[in-house]
Parts: sequence; C-alpha cells; structure tokens
Amino acid sequence: MTVAWTRLRNETEIRTDANVNAKSQIPSVVAFSVVSLLVVAELILGTDPAFVAMMAVTLFCIAITYNLLGGMETFSGLIYSMFALRTIVLSQFVKVLLLEAADKNLEAPQLTIAVYMVFFFSAMIGVYAIGPLRINLPRPIELTGESQKNALYLVSFVLGLLADLAFQASMGPGDENQGLKSFGLAFSGLLTFSLVLAVDQRVKSTNGQHSLSPKVLFPAVFLVLFGHFDTSRSAIMTPGIAYFATCYFRGFQFKRRHYLVVALGLAAFILVVSPFELYFRGVLADKSIVDKIYLSTHILETTPNWAVVKAATALGDAESTTRESYFSRPGTGVFSRFSLIRSDSNMINACASGFHYGWTSIQADILLSVPSFLYRNKPADSSSAYTGRVTGLNGDNIENSSIVLSCIGDSFGSFGWMGVVLYPILIFPLLFLIVDNIFDIRQPWGTVAVGIFLGKFPEATAGTDIMLMIRIPILILLLSYLMAGIMRMIPMRGDHAAPALRAGTSSER
Repeated sequence: MTVAWTRLRNETEIRTDANVNAKSQIPSVVAFSVVSLLVVAELILGTDPAFVAMMAVTLFCIAITYNLLGGMETFSGLIYSMFALRTIVLSQFVKVLLLEAADKNLEAPQLTIAVYMVFFFSAMIGVYAIGPLRINLPRPIELTGESQKNALYLVSFVLGLLADLAFQASMGPGDENQGLKSFGLAFSGLLTFSLVLAVDQRVKSTNGQHSLSPKVLFPAVFLVLFGHFDTSRSAIMTPGIAYFATCYFRGFQFKRRHYLVVALGLAAFILVVSPFELYFRGVLADKSIVDKIYLSTHILETTPNWAVVKAATALGDAESTTRESYFSRPGTGVFSRFSLIRSDSNMINACASGFHYGWTSIQADILLSVPSFLYRNKPADSSSAYTGRVTGLNGDNIENSSIVLSCIGDSFGSFGWMGVVLYPILIFPLLFLIVDNIFDIRQPWGTVAVGIFLGKFPEATAGTDIMLMIRIPILILLLSYLMAGIMRMIPMRGDHAAPALRAGTSSER
C-alpha cells in the first residue's frame, strides 16, 4: 500500500496554493456574513427553521468546495460555481428578493434540502480528497503564430458554418440524414472556436485595449441565427458568453460601457428575445431549413400580436403550473427555469417512498451519446422521456418534453441516499481532475471547452455527466489535432510551422 501510494505521488503533482489566485476565492468572513443575512431574511419571510439551517450548511459547503477548486481561475471552479448557482444559490436569493418563503412551492421541502445538503457535503469531501492531484493527460494543440491563427480562423469558420448548415439540413425523418447529422455534431463547435480565436487575437494584438473586430462579428451572427433556428435560448446566448469569457480569461479590462451593454442585453433577452423564441418553437418545430429561413426572414408577417407571444411565454416557462415553478409571482418564469431545485424536488418527492429506477436513466443518456456508426439502434431520446414520467410531468402520450433535471435529483431517483453520497464523492472529483489537467482556460481550445461545460453541466443528469467528461475532451483533442494537421499542410509566411501532432504541446499552465 505504501509503495503504491509513493508511486502515485511520484506520477502526480499536488496543486499548491501558489497556483490559485486568492482574489477569485470567497473569504470566510464574506461567506459567513452573506449566509447569515440570507438566514435572517428567510426566517423573517416564514421559512421553516429546519429548512433554513440545512440551506445554510449547504451554502457553506459550496463556498468551501469553490475555494478548494481554485475559484474562477480554474476550469473546475467555473463549472462548479455555475452548477451551484443554477441548483440552489440563485433561487435562494431570488426568493428573498421576491419576499417569498424558501420552502414554498417545493414538494417534500425538508427532504429536498436534506438531499441537497448531503450532496454538496459529499462533493466537498470528494474534492478535498481527490481534487489536489495532478495527472499527465493529453492536451489540445494551441497554435501561437499569427499567420497560423489567421489561417486557423478561416478554416474553422468555414468548416463550422458548413457543419451547422449540415446539422440543420439533417433535421428530418429518415436514416439518410445520419451522415449530415454526424458531420454537423462533430464540427459545429468550430464556429464557436473561430469566435473565441478572433477575440483572443484582437485582445492580444491590441494589448487588451480592444476586443471586437469584423472577425468576431461574422461567427457571432451565424451562431445567433442557428440558435434561433433551433429556438434555443441558451444557444442564442452562446456568442455573448464566449465573448465575455474569452475577454475575462485574457485579462481584458472591462469598462462601464461593457457592463451597461450586458445589463441592457440581459433585459432585452428576458423581455423580448425569450418570449419570441418560445413562440417560434411552435412555428419552426419540425420544419426544413428552407422553411426556417423563410419564416425567420418574414418575422413581421408571421409574428402575432404581443398578447399571443406572452401567452406562449407563459406556457413555455410554465408560470401557470405550480409543479414546475419555484416562484409564485407572475413574470418569474425565467428565474424558475434557471432554478433547478424545483425540478429536483419533483423527482425527490416521487422517489421518497422507496421507488428508485437504478441504471435506467444513466443507460439511456450513455447510449444516446454513442455515435450512430457505432450503435445504429441507439435510443432517440434522452432520459428525460423516462424521468418526466416518474415525476408525473410527462404524460404517457408525450415521448419527450425535455423535462430539466440536475444530477442531484437524478442520483437520488436512481439509487436513493447511496447515489446522493457516492456520486458527488466519486464522479465530481474525477470530472474536475480530468478537465483541469487537459484544458487551459486561457487558450482558445480551453475557452471553448469551458463554454460547453458551462452550458451543459448544470442541467446534466448522472449519465450525461459521465459522457461529458469522456466525449467532450476526446472530441476537442481530436479537433485540435486535426486543425493543427491542416495548418501544417498550409505554407506559412513569417511564422514557424505548426507543432508536431503530439500530446502536451499547449502553453505552460
């Protein structure tokens, strides 16, 4: 045992405090003060004291784990903070702002917050035990020469655009579209990569004075357009998130006008873009790409009056359905959508009597992620088709209404308390260990990877988490090797040739 541990310690390196930026961490005084104020506010609003006590322990565990992971300066710290924000942190503060009791609109509120407390406590233990380890894993190839980056931007933009078009063209019945769909899924991420690369070049070439250029706007426009075709609000936000994330990781100094633009953009998204996209889900669903383009370019002719759009918003955000809304006040459907504790409570309550579905959801999500050429008869839907029925939110005649569920509710639904303890102790630290040792968030490929995880990780079920830590790193590694290989075949002027295709060639972390 001693020899094995010594060998493991020699093959890994322990992350020291010197590698962590203390400015991004939460001071203990701040954490204690904020949680104390939240506790007092929830008690005044009539929340059950037992619920408040477990909520406070949960938030303390989140703060400690966040600091252990390195805060906003690490890949794992970023995606963990987004996960915590979407599951419980945001919802508790919004409840106070809306003057509502925190245990209101939750099914089995005491059991729900107990499951959350045990889950985040277990995650803290797992990160403390496994998180500091460093292992040697392959890393994406990051090109450094300006000529190489210019060529890489052009190739990535063209391939990414063609891939997104192919994916849109594949959205129809029949197996003959599987080739287009596979090509689209494999290479559509290059469009986001071209945007990140353009921002990266602009910030570095101007010494942090500027961040926008025509090269940034071209992929951004197409990303928004394809997001609209899919009526996906998160996809529409992708270029904005990618832009600000790239600027942040490069040390770009944001000015007041940037924060003003963010505030105005969020307001426009919540008040205008989100309602229209919910309305267009019924208009663009199951349409060909030609029909989507036609309907999108004739928006003024096809869009009804605002009352109809608002009705679609109420239906899409489930404001009128108390089993899907955590907040009681009208107009808070968007906040309910980003507060996963409500959907988790539905699953926790459904499985409170002892029923658990074991590996059913994990198997469905893993099989769904297997490429079609490896498994032709893979399921067409994710586990939400099944878990939605367990919670009672999916009718028997609805195959998949995309019921959102985090891995907290899914782990309890699968294996009960054993899942709530073992899953965050084993899977979370392993996922964090992999992404931290493969990706450098200050390099283009690393920024793309963290953007993918920020969008998918909070709403990922247990099986989806497992496939995320396998599929996304492999896909990005292969794409980086492929693009570096293409760059090696293109004659460059003024720069050295692209590095050889081997692991570990990214810049020093």
